Amino acid sequence: MVIKKNPELTVDICVIGGAGAGLTAAARAAESGVKKVVVLDKMKSMGGCTRGAMGLFSVESPAQKRLGIHCAADDCYKFHMDMSNWYPDAKLVRNWMCETGNVIGWLEEKGCYFDQVINFVGIGMKRFYHQARGGRTGLRIVQTLLKTCQEKGVELRTETRATKLLTNSKGAVVGVLAAHGNEELKILAKCVIIASGSISSNKALLARFYPGQDLSNVRIMACMPHNTGDGLLMAEEIGAASTHISTLFIGPHNHPYNERTGALVRRPNLINVNRNGERFGDEAMYVDREWSWMFSMALDRQPDKVCYSLIDESILRFYQEEKKFYTSTDGMASVKSFGSRTQSSDDKAETKDPHRLSEAELTAWLDTVDEDIHEEEAAGRLKIANTLDEIARWIGCDPETLKTTVAEYNTYCQNKYDADFLKDPQFLLPLTTPPYYAIRAYSGIDTCIGGLRTNHRLEVLNKNLYPIKGLYAAGVVIGNWLGLGYSFMGSNMSFTTYSGYAAGKNAAEFVSKKA
Repeated sequence: MVIKKNPELTVDICVIGGAGAGLTAAARAAESGVKKVVVLDKMKSMGGCTRGAMGLFSVESPAQKRLGIHCAADDCYKFHMDMSNWYPDAKLVRNWMCETGNVIGWLEEKGCYFDQVINFVGIGMKRFYHQARGGRTGLRIVQTLLKTCQEKGVELRTETRATKLLTNSKGAVVGVLAAHGNEELKILAKCVIIASGSISSNKALLARFYPGQDLSNVRIMACMPHNTGDGLLMAEEIGAASTHISTLFIGPHNHPYNERTGALVRRPNLINVNRNGERFGDEAMYVDREWSWMFSMALDRQPDKVCYSLIDESILRFYQEEKKFYTSTDGMASVKSFGSRTQSSDDKAETKDPHRLSEAELTAWLDTVDEDIHEEEAAGRLKIANTLDEIARWIGCDPETLKTTVAEYNTYCQNKYDADFLKDPQFLLPLTTPPYYAIRAYSGIDTCIGGLRTNHRLEVLNKNLYPIKGLYAAGVVIGNWLGLGYSFMGSNMSFTTYSGYAAGKNAAEFVSKKA
């Protein structure tokens, strides 16, 4: 294909990526007085994975104050840093925690009103997870940011892929090369903000950041056409420092096959065993831990990154009679298409939010879950058997090992004390009534967060850990705000909006000093 070179475009700030972080950065920079801001996005419409976000974490927000929810940013900061073993950039995390409430207020000023704050998972956990009125939260945020950008005169360019960062003789970033169809566009800029998303669909980068790992049994939800790590690669080309990838684990799960059996494997009253027929963790983590994803980390360390969730007839019927709603993830079974992330430009083509269903709606799937069970059995992903020997043969483990595991667990249930993993006694139900059900469940990743290293001002650092002049980053391309795992539910979207908010403001100050 012949590349046609276009005249140069001169702007103050060029933002690479038009999803939550990039649009936030552009809006914030424009309202801070920057006259010429352009946003480049390689897709046909802006919004990216942000459109599918159900909510975001925030603390000391106007919404929490209206609802009488008392949570302290200081406490969340300490908890996050301790749980992350102080691996992240402590000052960056401190700024994020202290500003999340202000970001919610800023969005509300622009018309995105948050009327619901819930505990995404867990019984009695604190309420941090914010949801917007009028539709799916991520979509409402994108709509609000697009409206703000248009009102502020931000130039929005779709189907325009950034290909190279331009630097001067001193190594400072001075612009971007981009491609639009067969046309090459040279953009001269006083400052560039990388907000290009994750590496989740780039096989080479996945192999690099997950060395030696077989991901064939792992579904990455954010494996979308736009998440190819472009920003990370362009920054590395000019000497930027890379850092670790933090993984938002979401296992055990059963999708893309069946959300209802997928919900069963996250319920707290069952046994999860690995390929060897052995338990490996507290199956109630999705219910009684603030950071429920930690059980998924344990699953990710098991052979083949697979587990088998075991229940018996009495537990299945107990679920149907009890009709108890345990966690918000449990409610996703009520929304058939929840597992998909929309990239549609049609704002009406959104999935119904499971967090706004009644408790009766959230548990209605249990009435027909037998149909799902038999569908999964026919597909070979579930086994129904009258003996544990049959279940063991299906799993491929030693029958005596599996029977010993179940017998020990049944003893724990009888004694109301899990001597292995200290599961809460209220969730200990024995497996004694055939038939037995075994559901194959998988490790899963929502998204792969990180790659680029910044300082607490969101300036991208070089390999000597000095700022690269004129280059900022925002969103999931940044890696040093998390440990190796995740944080509070909704943190990804929270940091996305915060980092865009802060990068836009800091970049505007940088531009004003150059004027």
